[in-house]
Amino acid sequence: MHAPPPLQGTLALYQTEPYSLPYFETNGHHPNKLIFLSGLTDTIGVVPYLPRLANALDKIQFSLVQPVKGSDLGGFGTSSLEGDAQETAQLIEHLSTRAQHPRRGKLVVMGHSTGCQDVVALLSQERSLSRNGGNPKIHIDGGILQAPASDYDYFEANKTEADAKLLAESERLIAENRGDALLPREGVAPKPASHDGRGMGNADAVLKPAFTAYRFQSLNGSRGDDDFFSYGLTDEQIYKALHPALARAPLLMLIGEKDEFVPPSVDKVKQIRRYSHILQDDALSVMLVPNANHKVDDAGAQEKVCDAVVYFLGNLKE
Repeated sequence: MHAPPPLQGTLALYQTEPYSLPYFETNGHHPNKLIFLSGLTDTIGVVPYLPRLANALDKIQFSLVQPVKGSDLGGFGTSSLEGDAQETAQLIEHLSTRAQHPRRGKLVVMGHSTGCQDVVALLSQERSLSRNGGNPKIHIDGGILQAPASDYDYFEANKTEADAKLLAESERLIAENRGDALLPREGVAPKPASHDGRGMGNADAVLKPAFTAYRFQSLNGSRGDDDFFSYGLTDEQIYKALHPALARAPLLMLIGEKDEFVPPSVDKVKQIRRYSHILQDDALSVMLVPNANHKVDDAGAQEKVCDAVVYFLGNLKE
């Protein structure tokens, strides 16, 4: 994979308590803000189409905001969607109240991969602008879901015997009200091998992270808290999963034609029609992006994604 071009912008903190979290903003002088939430094992600057997206947003007076979340890199194994949503709410408070170039126009939240679950979780309930509660409430003008794949479907298609045992163990612990317990983590060296002082660094901490029983089941079990996009969901389950978010903001769903995390047996066009039918009374737009894999490596597909985002933003109600 080629590294994307560098981005220029401003690095600052959006919270200092209970621990400090930074964000990176490109073209921060614009009144409109698009917050980008990355997926599992990712962090700021990882998704390849972001430089192209930042350039497209600049032309319509939107800044691109990339927060570091506590669940970034390997932190997701002991985190939750609700934790991500609360940190994103804190970012929105900061952007809305900071002294220099605060948000004065539209605010949209875009997720990539598991970041899509973050967007839905954020929008699915009313949230106060202040961490202290009360009024006013956070207003989000729209949500964008790029590569809304199902972790459960991927797990079912690729699980090993060891994976199945971990899921069974997580479900047992949850039944005992021990969802916070850490699952066994084997085959990971306490420190990486070194060859002339070089090695893989902390790759195992990111790619083979520690998991609580709760998060392992949430991601990989049927109807876990992360299970918004499984292709085996009934119409009623899809409605219950997505309608609460759509009741608060319109959504754009971008499904990659070549998304490697979607099971080959899934008819993506049929699924798009299904979403459109089930949620026909809501403000949902669904698009199949030609030649797009999960992270949208193809330059032509990146252009399609950026064009779709710009069109969606331009049609949001004032």
